[in-house]
Amino acid sequence: MISCEIENNPVEILSFTASDSTAISGIGVMLYCEAEDGDNDKLSFSWETSSGVFSTQRDSTEWIPPNDKGTFFVTCKVSDGVGSSDARTIPISVSPATPVPVSGLQWTLTDNGLIAGQNSSNDNNTGVTDYWDGSVENADYGWNVTMQETPNGEISQSLQFKVEDSANCGGENSNTQSGSATANIQVNGDSPITLELDFSGVGEAQSSGYDLIEFALDGTVIGDGQAPGGGQGCASDSVLVNPADLQSLDPGPHTLVINFTTNDAQYHVDAYYEIEVKLIVPR
Repeated sequence: MISCEIENNPVEILSFTASDSTAISGIGVMLYCEAEDGDNDKLSFSWETSSGVFSTQRDSTEWIPPNDKGTFFVTCKVSDGVGSSDARTIPISVSPATPVPVSGLQWTLTDNGLIAGQNSSNDNNTGVTDYWDGSVENADYGWNVTMQETPNGEISQSLQFKVEDSANCGGENSNTQSGSATANIQVNGDSPITLELDFSGVGEAQSSGYDLIEFALDGTVIGDGQAPGGGQGCASDSVLVNPADLQSLDPGPHTLVINFTTNDAQYHVDAYYEIEVKLIVPR
């Protein structure tokens, strides 16, 4: 008897690698699985481990480790769909994330001069409706605050103060606009942490000395910014920034205050400041 069965050549995994052999709970690790099939069949990929979440079922995926400590064995399995498959397993050691020993960093917000009314009077003190998504186009006038993010050994959060356009430049606001954001930060434990502030923005391009922002830590000014000026009338440009140095916060209470003012009622077009605040456990 002559067999007409066509031989199915094997699938072979050529390499299986991870972006790191160690991981932190909740922080993704990229996995890459390269394979070939002797018949050039279409290959399907699957990923397995005892815990955690995979983002895809393709030849690369992100694995989000669980909130558990230990070594996890991650398997990539490749199949050609007609009977041939191959699998390979690698170990990844997972450690828990380092918490930042802080209580507080809850903002008290005030604003004045907005003709649409104050936006800091809602339950969350985070803008008109809800937490800000971090995009300029979706910011409300006045204060906007994102949800806090807590990667390993950090707490980060962004704020923005957005200015209503001045009446002399086609807007409707004839007021001086201002706002204040205050955070009371309690550093717990026995070791200091680091405060990092980054800020940028857009201010009036008519005169400097307007669209002013100032950052004060425990009563001492640590950074500020102002409009660039330039005699360009109803135009805007990047603000001039005097950046804040990294600040060491010893255990105990601290107060961070951000004050903003347009400083007058004219030539404010598309103006805003965006601030990123980070609290970091030194390594």
